[in-house]
Amino acid sequence: MKKAVLIFSLFALLGSSCDKIDAPFVPAAPTELNQTLYPGDWSTYPWPTFAANTSTDRNILLEDYTGHKCVYCPAAATIAAQLETANPGRVFVASVHASPGGKGPFQATDTEFPYDFTNPQGIQYGVDFANGYGFDANPKGTISRKKYSGTMFQGANNWTSAVSQILTENELKTKLQAKVNYFPATRGIFLHTEIDTMSQNASNVAVVVYLIEEHFVSKQKFPGGVVEEAYEHHNVHRGSIDGKAFGRSLLPTDVNSSNGLFYQNYSYQLPEQYDASNCHLLVYTMDKTTFEVFQVVKVDLVP
Repeated sequence: MKKAVLIFSLFALLGSSCDKIDAPFVPAAPTELNQTLYPGDWSTYPWPTFAANTSTDRNILLEDYTGHKCVYCPAAATIAAQLETANPGRVFVASVHASPGGKGPFQATDTEFPYDFTNPQGIQYGVDFANGYGFDANPKGTISRKKYSGTMFQGANNWTSAVSQILTENELKTKLQAKVNYFPATRGIFLHTEIDTMSQNASNVAVVVYLIEEHFVSKQKFPGGVVEEAYEHHNVHRGSIDGKAFGRSLLPTDVNSSNGLFYQNYSYQLPEQYDASNCHLLVYTMDKTTFEVFQVVKVDLVP
């Protein structure tokens, strides 16, 4: 056991000695991938290569905890969308339909509101963040899950200043790249990620991948008893593609010994109800202890 820990530590400390991977890093046995989603001979699969990651910017994940019966949530969603628009390529929104404790009255379904926006990972966040994180109502949100004024969850009136603070500090803690191959014939998604843990302890870093539906029209409650029949819900969180709310840990077997970087690969079949051109993935690295999001990148399924 001690030997395994030592090996992992040595891998984590390796420097990025190569500027570019001249050949793709192919796992010795990529058994985690569903090869049947590739419409061809697997031996011809187009493994990607990654150029040197020269990014110095820390991007932001804004998680907007919402509900279709929450009358004040549309105003919060507008603020989230404005922050995303004002900071292209730096701020990314995931609208998570969950309340403190999981699925609450704001996410409930009935004959008037039959559509269920919830998913298991979003519900898990509601349960796990219900106590000790400031998640006491909807709408609330997290800004890369960093504490702001002493708490992780913030009301929408604080989102702009919290985003501004992180952008100004620009404290890059991990580097992250991601590439996707999408095959319409099978609806197969193959995601490939490259992680540079920089000064972070690799054993405390996990990678999470959200499926995001960009536009979805459904009912939404507003103040005064108003119900908008065709409200456009923005960047709806559809869960994690591997079913893990808190992601996949980095392992010694994920390391490419030639450059000390970590590589993780995923396969996922896009459910029939989603249009690939209306979806993207949000890939992020996070601290497994504090849940802070270190870095996030967006990957379109259809260029």
